[in-house]
Amino acid sequence: MGLLSSVLLLAGAAAEAAEPYATVASSGRAPAPSAPPPAAPGSVEVRVALSRGAAEEVSSVRLRRLLEIELPDGATLAAEPVGPLDDRVATVWIDRPTAARLEIQVRLDGRAIVRRQIAVSGLTSDVAARLVAIAASEMILTELRRARAPRRPPSPRRPTPDEIELASRDLDTLSVSAGPYAAVVSGGPRVLGGAGLSLGLRRLRLTESLFARLLATPSGGETLRWLEGGLSGDYRFWLAASWRLSVGASASIASVRLPAAASVDGIPGARDTWSARAGVGLGVETRLGGPLWLGLTLDPGVVLRPAPYEDARGAAGAVEGAWLGVGLSLAAERHSSAPR
Repeated sequence: MGLLSSVLLLAGAAAEAAEPYATVASSGRAPAPSAPPPAAPGSVEVRVALSRGAAEEVSSVRLRRLLEIELPDGATLAAEPVGPLDDRVATVWIDRPTAARLEIQVRLDGRAIVRRQIAVSGLTSDVAARLVAIAASEMILTELRRARAPRRPPSPRRPTPDEIELASRDLDTLSVSAGPYAAVVSGGPRVLGGAGLSLGLRRLRLTESLFARLLATPSGGETLRWLEGGLSGDYRFWLAASWRLSVGASASIASVRLPAAASVDGIPGARDTWSARAGVGLGVETRLGGPLWLGLTLDPGVVLRPAPYEDARGAAGAVEGAWLGVGLSLAAERHSSAPR
């Protein structure tokens, strides 16, 4: 009995030791596939999904294996077609728009979708899967190269013509203008006519100008020559890009000559004297093109220093009283610096 018991105990221990190996050998399941290794920093994760129609044409498992082989460096195949949002993800969608074609759609990093179609009519499932894997890997490689290419910096925005014109209104501006001028004086020779010249500097829409005018009475009346020089200031208001108003004031001193007078300022035989005047200016201007402006100015004022005289017949008179001038001018402007 003792010998038999020992034999039985040894047999049971041997069976227990062999039982794990027998269980593994008898199992019909294959070992579970290991998950793909995590993506390296800076690499692109490729997520692949198939529509129902595409899955009927090619095997999803076969396509994934082939695509994993064909993927370029820097791209790894994700275990699932979906996952957390990331900037380094390439999404591949395989669709079957028609029975004879498969369409591959690839999007990388939220860029525009790129598409390619492959004819699969008459091909086996394995061949179709190989073609799709090769085409998808090429598309991913192209998108990776495009993403890595240095982007050109955006060109600076240039101002529009309206913005340039608006900015030019406040630039320092040099202007030169000339044109005919006429005046009516309440005392003395009633009408004067001639021409004027002006040189101005505008800063912040305020223009200071130096001007000169040579005026004379029309032939046939009492002769008078009025040569004046003065200073004016005006402020401009733009109604539109090609229209503006001006409001200002002026003062001048004049050399007055009366060739036909018997005496001037009570001095017999004198012909020359001086005078001065002051007034306000109201004007409107329109742009003719580029830097050229055409202006019309109304210049009411008063003669500050009367110029008394006596004509050849002994009649007394004086250049004095109210002054109303009207001028037409053509002005050219030059800005200190053009806006860019």
